[in-house]
Amino acid sequence: MSHLSLVGKADRPSSQKAALVRVHWQRAVLLAGMAFVLGHATILHAVSPFGFAFFVILHERGGRGRRFPAYAAVLGALAGGGVYAAASMLLQFFMYRAVRLYILRKPFADFRFIPLIAGAVALCSKLLLIGTVWTQMDVLLALANAALVTLLCLIFIQCISIFIGKEAVKSLRHEQVAALIILAGSVVMGLSDWKIHDVSIASITVDWMILMIACGGMGMAAAGAIVLSLLSLLSHQGNMADVAISGFGGFLSGLLKDANRFWIGLAFVLSTTVLAMSTSSDWHGLANHALAASIATVIYWLTPRRLHLEVASYVPGTLENRQSEQDRVRRMNQLMAEKIEQFGQIFEELAVTFADHGENPYTTAQQLVTHMVSTTAGQVCSGCARRATCWDKQGIQTYQAMANTISQIESCPPGKAFPTHDLKERCCRLDAMMGVLKYNLDLTYRDEKWMAKLHDLRTLVAAQLGGVAAVVRAITDEIEESERSALSDEEQILAALEKLGLYVDRVHIVSLDAGKIHIEVLQPTDRAYETSTKVIAPLLSGVVGETLSLSKLDANGDGYSICVFASARRYSVHTAVASAARGGRIVSGDTHTAVDLGNGRFAIAVSDGMGNGERARRESRAAIELLKKLLKAGFDEQLAIRTVNSTLLLRSQDEMFATLDMALIDLYSAKTEFLKVGSAPSYILRGNDIMTITGAGVPIGILQDIDVQAVTEDLQDGDILILISDGIYDAPKETFEPSDWLQQQLRMLKTRDAQSIADTLVEAAVRANNGKIADDMTVVVAKVGKFEPEWATIKIPGVQGLRRKADKRRRGA
Repeated sequence: MSHLSLVGKADRPSSQKAALVRVHWQRAVLLAGMAFVLGHATILHAVSPFGFAFFVILHERGGRGRRFPAYAAVLGALAGGGVYAAASMLLQFFMYRAVRLYILRKPFADFRFIPLIAGAVALCSKLLLIGTVWTQMDVLLALANAALVTLLCLIFIQCISIFIGKEAVKSLRHEQVAALIILAGSVVMGLSDWKIHDVSIASITVDWMILMIACGGMGMAAAGAIVLSLLSLLSHQGNMADVAISGFGGFLSGLLKDANRFWIGLAFVLSTTVLAMSTSSDWHGLANHALAASIATVIYWLTPRRLHLEVASYVPGTLENRQSEQDRVRRMNQLMAEKIEQFGQIFEELAVTFADHGENPYTTAQQLVTHMVSTTAGQVCSGCARRATCWDKQGIQTYQAMANTISQIESCPPGKAFPTHDLKERCCRLDAMMGVLKYNLDLTYRDEKWMAKLHDLRTLVAAQLGGVAAVVRAITDEIEESERSALSDEEQILAALEKLGLYVDRVHIVSLDAGKIHIEVLQPTDRAYETSTKVIAPLLSGVVGETLSLSKLDANGDGYSICVFASARRYSVHTAVASAARGGRIVSGDTHTAVDLGNGRFAIAVSDGMGNGERARRESRAAIELLKKLLKAGFDEQLAIRTVNSTLLLRSQDEMFATLDMALIDLYSAKTEFLKVGSAPSYILRGNDIMTITGAGVPIGILQDIDVQAVTEDLQDGDILILISDGIYDAPKETFEPSDWLQQQLRMLKTRDAQSIADTLVEAAVRANNGKIADDMTVVVAKVGKFEPEWATIKIPGVQGLRRKADKRRRGA
């Protein structure tokens, strides 16, 4: 493995390595530039908390390879405040490093206390540089600087992961967006003293940032513009009128976010210039303001589209953000499908390995005979004087004589076996030889029995591994099928919901196959259930052309819920059960279940454990519970039953077995498969007709190879299934034929209510046995009916059905 990994690294394309190195240095230059500007930034030329706060957060979140750009803040302080400012900044860095190395020695710091520690370091370093005599103003400035460092650390920690490449999800939270805007405003404060021909670089940067965040809409653009302008006031850049002008310019730019970038920039320049004309009486200041807005707009136009899309992908609610999130989910699904496919291949290889043991009955028997002859020779011939003659010179003849004798011992009755003629002529220890041969033959019979059992178990394990591989392949196919759904289909559903005035965050189509539709919708948790069942489900039913229902609603804890809409069943199953334990006891040895398997099938099963009481209940419950889990996981029915059978065989040395009667109902077609293993007959009531479903075979847990008899029937609306245990079927065995008696009881039924039928049959069985309950009794009744959706479908004009589009794509393929 190590050799392969080294080869993979050596064969990695040089272009990929160059790209990684280029991205690394681009981030380093960006972080160094931000640190330099933040080190240069001050508030009223009195406090400078920005550079130190940036250093602390980058030091903790960036790690060893990314913390060095933060030292550029010292150069920024040197350019803005001279040697004293640079020395003050450097002292704070060294003090913080000393605290982390010698006081807080944990490699991973607790970010709840890092801002407080940074504030304490900033306070101590400021007072240390002042000296021993502190005035009231010095203390207040030091406290203000420490408080700002703590606050900025709390803010920078929210958004620094974006710049160091550790942000796994591009969907930012609102507090992260606010922190990012404050960080941008802090950078702008570091540009306050720089001008080009009396035009402030800070003003140009603020206008360009406003235009860039306009992709988030008018609310985000206006709020960001106001925050950036207010932070500029702290460095004596502009006034409150400029804040209002910038806010309106951001509002107008966000309003036009879906327009071309040229019109967004032009509207920003015109709106800010006109408003500046109405509030400014200084022609020089007005010209500088218009020139700054114009330069920022030109830079905005020249900004690479890639950067613009990158910024938009981080802004919540934008189309780019949704596409980026969907691309990330698709990449994750693709990687997951590849991993699952690899696991499936591993299970297939294991199944082949267990199944291909390279043995046949002839070779196995030959090996056993050879082993028996060798063992007997070692025990009898080891001290014999004729050993050299029998085995060294005539070994083949001696072996054949002993093999013939073994065959004669097997064919003769016990106690009447005699040695063959050739063995009599060769062996001088004939009595000892015959005794050892008979003893070893008994041992060989035992070994053969266990070898056969081992062979059966290997075959079973191979089948089970093959079943797991089939389930894994099915999961992979579902993931790949979900990736085939086009993005336009999801956007069409979003547009249809918006036409109804309902706005959701995300729609993800997993499958559009008939009867297997699976669509996920992310929406706010508030009233999610009512909205899903009354609006979204009917709307999606009209769009896809098939009735859908809300199958799952999962609240993720952050105010949003994932609602899963799936194909609604065409049939419903209503079940009822009645039971009675032997002798009126509390615990019955019968176990039943009626469960929706979640894949369009409904399972009904009855298991009758051996005997009565707790032991029998344990056996039947073990069979039913394991069978239910295997079917839910997607195992084939026959393989699932055989797995249950092997489990009962292996779980105890005692005899443990149970009957099994199961019906699997397809909720889309009402096609039902009856699987019977040693169970009593089942019955179908259709009007006045009675159909009997029978099966032979022994219960599970007795033999390794069991006969699972499957009978398939197409049910109709109103059909009633009746599954019974042996206690009901054998109740009148002393007076009536069980089958005739049950047919008579079913014809006498005057009700079609499931619970009434179950109660009536149990009561009739008790009466037929003279009021005694000789065995555990269980009756499970299932009534099949048409499923009636709760809401009608909603069809919106102009919305094309997605299923028709999917069918066209499938035919075109």
